[in-house]
Amino acid sequence: MKIPVLLSFACIWGCAAAAGTPPLIILRVMAQESLPPKWLLRGGQVDGVCPDILAAIEKVEPRLRFRGQAEFRSVPTIERALENGDIDCSCALLDTDLRRRIAVVAGPALYIVKHKLAAAVGDRIVIANFDDLVRLRPLITTSRGAGYSDQLRLMGLKVDDSTGDNLVNLKKIIAGHGRIFYMNDLTLNWLVRENGLDDKIRILPSVMREEPVFFWVARKTPAASAQLVDQALWKLKASGELARIYGRWVAGR
Repeated sequence: MKIPVLLSFACIWGCAAAAGTPPLIILRVMAQESLPPKWLLRGGQVDGVCPDILAAIEKVEPRLRFRGQAEFRSVPTIERALENGDIDCSCALLDTDLRRRIAVVAGPALYIVKHKLAAAVGDRIVIANFDDLVRLRPLITTSRGAGYSDQLRLMGLKVDDSTGDNLVNLKKIIAGHGRIFYMNDLTLNWLVRENGLDDKIRILPSVMREEPVFFWVARKTPAASAQLVDQALWKLKASGELARIYGRWVAGR
């Protein structure tokens, strides 16, 4: 009785191949915890900039499917998974030496992040640039695994990156456990707005640095899969879809 079943599956596969339907390529990802709206879990559903980008890639390249969007992990865990080949790619991370060693960039920059600072609303500290930071030497809170934490330490600054929960990091600033919170503007604005912290947190006006974020494919991922991702992202860039996705979330979708 098993032979006809096997033959039927073979027939289905053969018919699909004859019809020109390519097999799906499943690529494993992980969501980045506590970095809304890059990754969000709302009402049991995954949402955000990166889920929208992954869906757009699948639309322009039907051979690709992503899995693991609901697995929220810290940046160090995501980096280890890329290095070990436990995941195939990661969406919207800054460029670092470690990431260049364990993965390759696919496509163009997804968008540009602006690094900004936040302080408690009653703290009138004025910081226009990194020279001011070095001169004042406040304790700076950052997210665990953030690419810029080591950059700040190289300037001789004291950094608290003991947690990846960025709402907790903001609450540290409010409570006086650290004076400055260093974060990208997209996440910082989202956290303050969505958690009603406008009367407790002051976002400083200066942009400390602008950096591109990229889509990374693990070096252990097959080159053919990486090429499909690369081509899809360049198509999304050319059509303006990458810019439209980012713009929708900046507006507070």
